[in-house]
Amino acid sequence: MLVTCYYDIYQKPTRFYEYLDLFYDLACSGLPILLFTDPALVPKFRIFSHLPIRVIGLSLDTFELYRIATAYQGALPLHRTPEKDTQPFFALMNTKVEFIKKAMEYTDDETLIWIDYGILKIVKQPGRFLQTLREVNAHRFQKWTLPGCWSFGRSFHVDRIHWRFCGGFFILPRGLVQKFFEHSRAVLRDFCTLPQYKLTWETNVWTIIEACAEKDNMDWYFADHNDTIASAPLSKGT
Repeated sequence: MLVTCYYDIYQKPTRFYEYLDLFYDLACSGLPILLFTDPALVPKFRIFSHLPIRVIGLSLDTFELYRIATAYQGALPLHRTPEKDTQPFFALMNTKVEFIKKAMEYTDDETLIWIDYGILKIVKQPGRFLQTLREVNAHRFQKWTLPGCWSFGRSFHVDRIHWRFCGGFFILPRGLVQKFFEHSRAVLRDFCTLPQYKLTWETNVWTIIEACAEKDNMDWYFADHNDTIASAPLSKGT
């Protein structure tokens, strides 16, 4: 089961159809998708009513991780793109694991796959990419499986994005969702309250989880922000 979301965090409603165009081929792929969005936007997705897409209208305030991040009152990372890397953006990115947790209320699938709503923007061969997604969705994985650009152990700084993980795609087995949600909550809370940290990118939070707690329950594979992002080694699954 694929899980994604669309929320207008930049308050630019005219861009809805621009993003919808990016989502369209994924939506029409026949893959099962749970799509979280604002309740007011649910009717706009009625064009997909004949497809295996379930649109779930929930306010972002529903999600605990989002609330933790939006309550943060400190400075944002120094090395960011200000018009993109806003506090609502950081809050939404850090909610991805909780979207997976919430998805378990709507599906019994054992394989839960986060995929960014507009991921096809970075894909050069969409047909082949969608076939890769079908193969991944058909497998069961034993660990949190994530693509990334950097090998383990590179220096970490809260003011810069850490590309140990790509961020836009990951596979989380149902049995590990609660564990990794709790880790995400604990690390995010520390980042938002301890003076040496800041609200930061979700990939930075996951880097800390891997380094300090759960490396044995995480499978990393090399990828980039292109077609390779979904190329999880199927030998890792069953």
